[in-house]
Amino acid sequence: IIDSFGFVGDRRLMLVCPSPPPLVGSFGPKDATHRFVTQRQCPSLATITAKITKKEVGGKQSLSLMLTSDKVSRTITVDLEHEKKSGATFRAGIWDDVVEVLDEGDEASDFIQSVISGDPLEMKGVRLVSMISTRPANDKYVPPAARTLWNGGKTPEVALTDGFPILIASEDSLQELNKRILLNNKTGDGPPKISMSRFRPNIVVKNTLKPFDEDTWKAIKIGNGDNSVILHIVKGCPRCKQSCTDQLTGKISEEPLKTLAEFRTFGKNNCDVYFAQNVVAQPNCAGATIKVGDPITILTRGDPVWDMEEVKAE
Repeated sequence: IIDSFGFVGDRRLMLVCPSPPPLVGSFGPKDATHRFVTQRQCPSLATITAKITKKEVGGKQSLSLMLTSDKVSRTITVDLEHEKKSGATFRAGIWDDVVEVLDEGDEASDFIQSVISGDPLEMKGVRLVSMISTRPANDKYVPPAARTLWNGGKTPEVALTDGFPILIASEDSLQELNKRILLNNKTGDGPPKISMSRFRPNIVVKNTLKPFDEDTWKAIKIGNGDNSVILHIVKGCPRCKQSCTDQLTGKISEEPLKTLAEFRTFGKNNCDVYFAQNVVAQPNCAGATIKVGDPITILTRGDPVWDMEEVKAE
């Protein structure tokens, strides 16, 4: 189900760790007291499985998130209805933005800390937090067609994502990548084929005209009739070392970045590698549903868009 931030319940939680204290004085009223944490720092996070559960409470559906991991022998459940909760709040930095987040408590923190115990950085004080405030998507890339009368021409807002609410990827593009990885693995001791989970898309499409055909999509429609969803493609998604982490085991290899660097380098100075496309939903599509098997119609095409600045991963 689409809402104003992407998919319902998606990217509403995040991990943070305390920011280093200022060299002089204390944190200012707009300074980030905490910083976001990802698989780039803690690859064992890949072993966590998340499942959204629903239940009826007072005649309304309530969403919860169940977290499990093979590394620990327990399961925790996090209530996603954050407006009903109270607790400590932090100012958390996500790239260049600062957002307000709500701490999800010691049980959740202990679970996460147990999972990442033994990772190379041995991060301490990691907390699971949920979204309170939002921030706008990067205005430099949002196409004019995504600023419509339905939202007063404003830039779409995002939850706790890197930059945009939805990521779309193609099975045909993944097959092309795996074919090239196989050709590079002449000794036979390289990794098996890369799964789509390495790229963590929200939407996976198949039967495109050719591999990476999605580079030139500008607007697409998913579904038919009144429940269809219009998505606007924003820009390509640069890939960092997280894509080299196996999403079942947390083990790290050199692929797919090694092979992607041979044929998918774009952006400023051709220094970043790309796989999949960032998209935003048309604002009046909130409440619509996307289902497995829905048809996709390419509404408009244009030149691919890549990052204007060199991407700096943490």
